[in-house]
Amino acid sequence: MSQLLGRIAKISSSSVVKKHGLCFSDFRSLSTAATPYLLFNPTDKYEMTLACEPLVELNLYDPRKDETVKFPDQTLTRQLLSATKGGSSRGWVVARNIFDSTLHLTNMFNPCASRKVISLPPTKGRISRISLSASPDQEDCVLAAMSTGSSLIMCRLGDSDWTPIKTPFFASTMIYSERDGKFYLSRVGHEEYNGPVDLVDTSSGFPQVSLYQSFPYSEIPKSRLEQLSSTYKCQHIVESPSGESFIVYWLEDYLKKEESKASHAKEPPYHSSIKIKPRGFVVFRQDLEQRIASYTEDIGHLCIFLGDNEAFCVSTTEFPGLKPNSVYFAKYDTGFGFYDLSSNTVHDVINPPPYSCCNDWLAPLQ
Repeated sequence: MSQLLGRIAKISSSSVVKKHGLCFSDFRSLSTAATPYLLFNPTDKYEMTLACEPLVELNLYDPRKDETVKFPDQTLTRQLLSATKGGSSRGWVVARNIFDSTLHLTNMFNPCASRKVISLPPTKGRISRISLSASPDQEDCVLAAMSTGSSLIMCRLGDSDWTPIKTPFFASTMIYSERDGKFYLSRVGHEEYNGPVDLVDTSSGFPQVSLYQSFPYSEIPKSRLEQLSSTYKCQHIVESPSGESFIVYWLEDYLKKEESKASHAKEPPYHSSIKIKPRGFVVFRQDLEQRIASYTEDIGHLCIFLGDNEAFCVSTTEFPGLKPNSVYFAKYDTGFGFYDLSSNTVHDVINPPPYSCCNDWLAPLQ
């Protein structure tokens, strides 16, 4: 009992505050400098605070230190402790409770000074990706989500229902552009598309949702063109802090039978889900003046983060320890690591920790 009280003394009590009709659970935690993290599932300590909040140990991968970091004596709500993740944006995560299917938007998985949980409208479909137009602390914040039930849904924080957005194509990824003030969707498929590009009546008060249209591609090295043509690829859109736009192709191949067996023989059981090998990433910079997508192997001091999260980009000058001119990746069937654009080399994390990975890179909280 004394040990439990000692633990409780380390944790500030939670309070409930009202803001614009919403119920926020406000928590105090360790003061941690903002940094990108890869989210692992937390470790349940099977202990409670006096307010009956579960105590957990947050498990994160810090790419700046290239190591797993733990944040002990953290609190989660009961709903979040038994929840699956549905994507992340701006360091916030959507979580669905596995028992009652309630949805919440939270930053509690990201070490920060002020921790919050926001209730979201119910939906029958499974949410796989999200994008926020602004920090949830701002009144005009809009949440867009990819849902298996209705493809794309949107809501303002505090709405009682989602607003479905009709999409005449299948979208794979989504971002919010600070520069253009709209959401962009990346379309799956290479066949010609002649349908509408803008999908929202902006008189509704929602930001525009548009199909992202790339400029014509510049010439690229033959070897890279062959890679683009011969491997499975997924297109991602990302915008730098200064407003530069990039199109990133994530290239993958299924492991050969021998490679798969060798991988399973050397790796622990929690690594056995790896079936696909990342072959590389091809990056095009959108040149607004020349209206061309220029192939590049040099994005300077920037690095890009791709996973189940909304793609984001940070400057390594602001976050020392990150690899400049690189793409950090995380996926259930590929594992995680980073790709050096200048040498076209994949660097896998060889010894991942024994926690299940959520494959969400958490952007630094603003």
